[in-house]
Amino acid sequence: MLSVAFTGLDHIDLEYCSKHGIKVQNAAGYSTTAVSELAVGLMIDVMRHITAFDGTIRKGNGRCPFLGRELRGKTVGVVGTGAIGTATIKLLLAFGCKVMAYNRSEHKEVVDMGVNYCSLEDLLKNSDIVTLHVPMTSETHHLINAERLALMKPTAILINTARGNVVDIKALAQSLKEGKIAGAGVDVYEQEPPLPTSHPLLNVPNCVAVPHIGFATREAFDIRAGIVFDHVNDFLAQQVQ
Repeated sequence: MLSVAFTGLDHIDLEYCSKHGIKVQNAAGYSTTAVSELAVGLMIDVMRHITAFDGTIRKGNGRCPFLGRELRGKTVGVVGTGAIGTATIKLLLAFGCKVMAYNRSEHKEVVDMGVNYCSLEDLLKNSDIVTLHVPMTSETHHLINAERLALMKPTAILINTARGNVVDIKALAQSLKEGKIAGAGVDVYEQEPPLPTSHPLLNVPNCVAVPHIGFATREAFDIRAGIVFDHVNDFLAQQVQ
């Protein structure tokens, strides 16, 4: 039995486990709040240049003529309405955002909040902010590629707290360099940090990059430990029976 201390199982050979009778259980739901809060935090950081201005004031400079943007009134496209996507929607609605959603199937809880589902293309074309909350599968690999980035408004920003390879990172870096989109907030990459200093997203304008911290809160780790140990204890109890 494998009690996996993560939500995702893309690093586990599930086919092998199935063939050999190995039960696999993940720690679903432990970081829902943590990741959704970071997604919104990255939106605010990118739009208000919080991280950038920390460096500015430490150099003895002011804000110059910069004007940030507010979340209130923005149209946010949520790609993936599982637990984390739904939690993010609730936060966005509290901020006064208009929310659009894309998912393989519609969820009643989301519809009941007044959120409309649409195609991915329509979501990308009409959103001021696009935030990704889908798992890494063969279907979602490079879901956001150069062609789809080109559908976004030049004033729009992209947030990725899902999985790195959901986005074609080289295409995202090129879009930021060329000003085809206005900014990005990224927590996940095609490899686990630390990243090489030559990584494409570390050398582009208006990209807030953090080292995969979405799940990493004290509260989430406490919840995760409980889930993992409960799975082990339940499995052992079944063996005794």
